[in-house]
Amino acid sequence: MKRKNEFRQFAVVFSVLVLFACLQLAGAENESSKEYLTAEEYIELARPYLHLSCEAAWALANEDADAYVAIVDKVSAIGFLNHDLDINEVYEHSEAEVETLRIDFYTSTGDFCRENPNLLLAGVVERALLQAFTKIAPEAVED
Repeated sequence: MKRKNEFRQFAVVFSVLVLFACLQLAGAENESSKEYLTAEEYIELARPYLHLSCEAAWALANEDADAYVAIVDKVSAIGFLNHDLDINEVYEHSEAEVETLRIDFYTSTGDFCRENPNLLLAGVVERALLQAFTKIAPEAVED
C-alpha cells in the first residue's frame, strides 16, 4: 500500500512538472530547426530503459521528476521510429497545437503509469505518443 501511495505522489509531482516543462517549452525556439540524431543513436540512448516498468523507471530516476521525464523522452524516440512518425509533421502546426500535444502526451503517460505502475514504460510511452500524435496527424498513425 505504501508503494501505491508513493507512486500516486509521484504521479501528482510528474503532472505538475510536465505542466511546468510545457510552459517553458512554449517559449523555446522552433523544434524543426534542431539537428537530430540517427535512428541508431536514439536507440542507444533508449536501450537502458526499454525493459523498465513505470515504477522501475521512477525508482531508477531516484524519484526525481526531471530525471523521469528525461527517461520518458528517450524512450519516446522509439515510438517515433517504430511508427515512422515525422516530428516535422508536428511542427507544421501552430505553437498552441504543439503545446497541446506535449501536454496530452505527458499527461497520458502519467495516467497510464498511475493506472498500473507495473506496465512496461516503453509500451506506455508509445501508447501515449500515438494517442497524442493522432490528434494532429491522424493519417500518420494509421497502421
